[in-house]
Formats: sequence, structure tokens, C-alpha cells
Amino acid sequence: MNAIVTIARRELRALFDHPTAYILLVVFTGVNGFLFFREVDMYGVASLRPMLDLLPWLLLVLAPAVTMRALAEDRRSGTLEVVLAQPITELELLLGKYAGQVLFLLIALALTLTLPMGLALGAHLALGILLAQYAGAALLIAGLGGVGIWASSVTPNQITAFILAVVVMFVLILVGLDPLIVGLPPRLGAIAASLGVLSHFTGIDRGVIDLRDAVYFLTLAAIFLLLAYFALMRRKLTARGASLQRLRLGTALLAGAMIVVNLLGRHIAGRLDLTPGRSYTLALATKRILGALPDIVTIKLFASGALPPEVAFLKRDLDDLLRDYRAAGRGKVKLVVQDPSADSAALREARTLGIPPVQFNVLGKAELQVKEGFLGVAVRYADGVKTIPFVQQTNDLEYRLTSDIRSLTTTAKAAIGFGEINEQQTAPQARRSFDALRQQLERTYTVRSVSLSDSTIAPDVKVLIFAGTPDSLRGAQAATFRAFLDRGGSLLLMASGMERSPQGPFSFSRLVGWNELLKPYGVSVRSDMVYDLASNARVAIQTQFGQVLLPYPLWVQAASTKASPVNAEIDGVLLPWSSSIDTTKAPKGAVIPLLVTSRAGGVQETTAFLDPSREFRRDSLRPRVLAALVNPLARDSGGGARGRVVVVGSADFASDRYAQNSPDNIVFVQNAVDWLAQDEALIAIRSKNRAPPPLVFTSVTLRQSVKYGNIIGVPVLLIVFGALRLWRRRQITRQTYRPLALAGAG
Repeated sequence: MNAIVTIARRELRALFDHPTAYILLVVFTGVNGFLFFREVDMYGVASLRPMLDLLPWLLLVLAPAVTMRALAEDRRSGTLEVVLAQPITELELLLGKYAGQVLFLLIALALTLTLPMGLALGAHLALGILLAQYAGAALLIAGLGGVGIWASSVTPNQITAFILAVVVMFVLILVGLDPLIVGLPPRLGAIAASLGVLSHFTGIDRGVIDLRDAVYFLTLAAIFLLLAYFALMRRKLTARGASLQRLRLGTALLAGAMIVVNLLGRHIAGRLDLTPGRSYTLALATKRILGALPDIVTIKLFASGALPPEVAFLKRDLDDLLRDYRAAGRGKVKLVVQDPSADSAALREARTLGIPPVQFNVLGKAELQVKEGFLGVAVRYADGVKTIPFVQQTNDLEYRLTSDIRSLTTTAKAAIGFGEINEQQTAPQARRSFDALRQQLERTYTVRSVSLSDSTIAPDVKVLIFAGTPDSLRGAQAATFRAFLDRGGSLLLMASGMERSPQGPFSFSRLVGWNELLKPYGVSVRSDMVYDLASNARVAIQTQFGQVLLPYPLWVQAASTKASPVNAEIDGVLLPWSSSIDTTKAPKGAVIPLLVTSRAGGVQETTAFLDPSREFRRDSLRPRVLAALVNPLARDSGGGARGRVVVVGSADFASDRYAQNSPDNIVFVQNAVDWLAQDEALIAIRSKNRAPPPLVFTSVTLRQSVKYGNIIGVPVLLIVFGALRLWRRRQITRQTYRPLALAGAG
């Protein structure tokens, strides 16, 4: 072990004693920072995924450039025989060289830590995800480092070693992608996909360390180190001797065993979930529901054997989730997996259940091919069936499965009322549509349409939802709603205090009829429009040079206070053209702000100009409340009100137009309805937010400092450090040699 450490230290020092190392580090950090911030500026989210998506391709050049001289230089100069003449074995030399090169690559990776440090100034980053992502990057470096050491061991020429390593790494990165496996049999294609680097690295960089991915990278490094050891040992053995034959056989057997371990590792379960709230682990609510099932629930997975790699990776997540369901069901969850592509009976059943084949566009070697495949789920209990025709993502899959199971095993659904108030001046084609929200609510509740003109509200309705703003509530209407709240009913209001003009990009203040109803709660919707100069969405504007993305302060990326079950797991919601909520008259302890602006929040009153390119006032900026909940039973409200209320200052945010680009908008409404209906069992499941938080810097100066500090600052510091170290080394080498005896006499 001491010999390995000594060799590794010598290798690392030798790398930093050469200017090539600093050139590689400067290029790596500069290119990585530039490409990273180009993606961050476009999407405006605080995530390392842009860097991690590019990391394998950057290492495709960096790793061979670092490792190409590890053994090739010693072979060319003849020092390899001198080194091995010392009391050092070939294995110790190989491991020491490998450790030194990998340490250098890990130092290069550590230099990218300035990226999350900069992002942390504009968003709250999940430490667990960062740890998993850097652990995955370290595993990737370990695997590719083994390839580089092997390439350096088989040739004395550094350039040849570099090219050989690049070719092998390129194949490992590309293997399993559609252009390479088109035309392969399904089983062979699945095996090829499992041997690719990207499919395993993509799993780790989301924040989950899967045992199968770790096994892949460790066996990748071990196989190529074994081949490098064979190349070292072969040099001193007779070409046709028995020792070489035994070495060749042993190497082949060990390499084959490692490949088998990796292939069998696809069936190994086990993962370390470091995401916030353990997003890839079953929620306690799911475990309670599954543990209390009255009878057997059957989950049928219809999946084709031949799926594109990106869908095959999704299927792996789905398989893990369904196995977790079966384990949590304690014998009452039956899991059945069928392939409709290969089984005619399964095909007929899938069609009967409404699970159709989905077409995939697959890019082949010379043409674009279209393939069909199945990836659907059916949940059956007694005579009832719920289906998911095609699983497109796993973000909300646990909620969908659990809510389906709960719906099938529960005899009755609670009733809620949904009403839409469209302003009279709004053109019919521009009116709001809430089809997606209704579909999600109908999975758990019986949704009935209601209107302001209804004289009574059915006794079984627990929650009323209204989107829109009436100018006033007449006496009978107000009395109906007060009676509903007094009997314990709850209310969700999505209303703005300003009305957009159909003639131009203007909005005008208006009376908010809901405020009279909200007066006993001490909250109201102000007749203003909020803008946020720091946290907002970007919109495309047509210019003479084409479309450009501009920040639009009137579309606020509202931050979640995480202060209640409604928003505890939500980072933010997009609120377009929102009004602020006045909570100053609410009893202390009865009101909880849910959504707020950043400290750069301002308001426009009376008239608002909606053009994205306009200038906004920068005085009186402060956080503004955009959504709040009121629980009068938490404190004495003083007005006798009993029902729960949630108020949001935007009437549009949950409509189809905005919810399709901001799924958390609908999640927020669903959570609010569950809380209002006092049915909070599914909130923790649905609110597993895997989307990265929005990136919000307090000023443009801070944003630019973080960006150019990484793109320019880090490379410049490396240049200065490298120049000083190389200059000092040069000064030391120019000193005249003085024997120790003379040095002591002087």
C-alpha cells in the first residue's frame, strides 16, 4: 500500500510540474463554465444537469489527454524496466499510476464546485442531490480513467494511446443509443444498452445512487485495469510459454466474470435516495394505503421487450416503483408483467383496457425508422379498472397509482364544485380553459359545475372553487356563500384585482366582489398588479433579428413559503398578471402566506401597461404576498367564520395555457383542494417536486459576477497559480548544486 501511495503522489506531482496540466485544467473549466451558463441563462433553473449532461463528452478528451503518458512515456524512455527492477510489483505500479491520474481528474472535477457555490447565491440547492451528482461524476471518472490507463499500457506512443482511449470511450458513450442498436434483436439490443456509459450516468445525476450504476462503473474500471495488468505482465513472459497461456486464460475468465456481474447487476435492487423528501422512495401515505388494502389489487404492466434506450431507462424506474408497491402491499398487491409485442393474449387484453401501442422515431444508420412499443399500466380491484395508457414520466406516477388504488378501494368520492367567471369583455377565443385541472381533480373527487347564480349549494359539496372575479356579490348570492362557509364548507378563490383590456396591452383596476365575502377572514384581493424584477418568467419577443427571450416581470415566478401542507414540497408557482393579497387585518395565527415575490416585488395600480419591453419602477420594492390560506379554527377569527379559505391573486395560473408549462400550478391547486376538503393523505405523494428550483439573483450584477467569475475568473486563477508554480520550480532547478557538507559549513 505504501508503494501505491508513493507512486500516486509522484504521478500527481509530475502532472502539476508540467504546463500541459494547467492548459488542460484551464480549457476544461473555461469550456465547461461557458456551456453550463449558456444552458442556465436559457432555462433559468438552479441545476447542475447541464454540466453533467456535457461531462462525459468533456471527459472524452480530458481523460485520454491526462492518462496517455502514464505508462506509454515510461515504455518509450525505458524507465519502466528500471522502476520494475525496484521492490515494486506490476500491480502496485499499475494501481499507483491509476490512482495518480484519477486524483488529477477528481481535482479537475472539484474545480467545478464553484458552479453550485455560485448557484447557491440565487437559489436553495439540495445538498443530497449535489452529493449524489458528484459521487456519480467521480464514478464516471473512475471508469473512464481505467480505459485511459489501459490504452497507455498497450503502446509506447502517447498520441497512439490518446487516440485509442478516445475511440474506446467514444464507443462506450455511444453504445446503446438508437443509431447503433437499430436492427438488433430485442434481447441483444437491451444488453447493448446496458453496457453504455450514458444510460448509467443519467441515472446517478438526478440525485439517486443506484447500486446497478455503481457496479457498472466499478466493473468498467476493473476490466480495463485487468487488461492493462495483462499488457504489463506479457512483456516479461515467453511468447508461447505456459505462463503466458495461464495469464491469458485467467485474464479472460476474470474479465468475463466482471461482465457477467455487470449484466446480472441489472436485476440487483438497491438505491440511495438523496433527493429532498426522498422523491424516489414511497411516501408514508402510500405505504399506509397499501398496508390497509381490504383485498388484492392487481397491477399489470404492459411493456414491450424492445424499447428505445431513453424509454428503457424510464421502464427501469417503473419496475423499481412497482416492486416497491408489491413489497408495501404485504401480499395484497399482485404484480403482473406482460409483453403485448410477443404475446397475442396480452395484446388483446391491452387493447381491451385502452392501452395502445405508441410509435417511436428511431434514427438508424441511414434512415429514420418508426417502431411501436407498449409501456402502460392497468390497476384492477374487484370489477373496477384504472389505466395509464402510456407512462411518459415517473415524476407523478406514485401519486397517480396511489390515487387510482385509493379510488378503486374507496366506495364514495367527496364532491367539490368548480365555477368559472369569464369577464364580459373577454373574447370567446381568449377565455380560460381548465380541462387539465378538472381531469386531475376528477381522479379523486366528484367535480360538479357551479355558478354564482346558484341559489343553493348541495349538502354533500365540501369545497367550492372559483376562477375569476365578479364585480360584486348581490345579497342573496353572498348569503348563499356565507351559509356554505358557516356550515364548515371551504373555498378556493383564484381572482385578480385588475382586468385586462381586449383593445390593447393594458389592465385596469376593478372592484373585487369576493372581498365582501372575505371580510370576516381579514384578507382581501387588492386592485393592483404585481411585478417581480428578480424572479419572473421569460417570454419570446419577435425582433428584426428573430425571436429573443426577455424577462417578463408581470409573470411572477412566485416562491413557496413551505409553511403549510399545501406548499411544503413545492418550490414555486408561475403566477401571470397576479394581484397582491392583503392580510394585515387577519387575526394573528389564522393566516399563512403561501406564495410570495422576491424582495424585488413591486405593484402597479389603477392602470398597468403589459408590454414586456417596458421599464418598471424600482422604488418601493419588497416581498408581496400573492397567495394565502386562512384557517379560522386555528385562532379565534372574531367574525364567526368557520370554513377554510385559500386565496390566490391570479385567475389564470391554473388554466391550461399556463399549467402545461408549469405543472406545479396544478399540483398547488390539488394540494389546496385536499387541504380544504381536510383530505390530506395524498398531498405528500403528489408534491414530490423533482424539478430544480428557479434561479433568482437579487441583482443583475450578482448574476454576471457568478457567470463570469466561473467562465473567466477560475481559468485566470489557474493560469496565475500554474505560472507561479512553474516559475518557482524553474528557479529551484537553476540553483547550483551544493553538497550537504558544504551547505552545512556555509
